Amino acid sequence: MKDSKKLEDIHKNIITTSEEDFLSHLKAEIEKGKEELRNGNFITHEEMLLELKRKKLI
Repeated sequence: MKDSKKLEDIHKNIITTSEEDFLSHLKAEIEKGKEELRNGNFITHEEMLLELKRKKLI
């Protein structure tokens, strides 16, 4: 029974770490996007469609 509890605790720690890593990465990507938006480093949806059509991807 002790081993089962120990495995549960390890599993919970792994899940928590994965969630924390995911949230940390997500927050970093959001901040990066905000910075790019502030700097004008983006293209519009229409520009993206034109680029994809030019490359014959759509």
